[in-house]
Amino acid sequence: MNRERRQDKRIRFESRVCIVTDDGMISAEADSRDISLMGMYLVPEKKLPLETFCRLKISIQGASSSMDFTVHGKVCRVDEHGMGIAFFDMKEDAFVHIKNLIMLHTTDGVPKKPPTFPCQED
Repeated sequence: MNRERRQDKRIRFESRVCIVTDDGMISAEADSRDISLMGMYLVPEKKLPLETFCRLKISIQGASSSMDFTVHGKVCRVDEHGMGIAFFDMKEDAFVHIKNLIMLHTTDGVPKKPPTFPCQED
């Protein structure tokens, strides 16, 4: 029996991701499958070797806008379909974007009603 060892909440997240290795030698694109605060699974055009450090430019597309952010990661798993990337460094805004994505969706990808917050004035 194959038990799930991951404890972080993951959501289905389909987006196009640009991958650049830290040495700048390999640049590729991939489709993402899921994401958590600790990493994401990618189905790339070209798989990177295990333990490769990379930068991921992640795009979030909305109905009327889009947003890009970058995280640093390392290839922690490679299988016949794709590869798992463990995040090891991200700026606060990237963390907040990923956290909000996870909070707004359940694990089956069905949006939950977002929390409402009072307007704040400076």
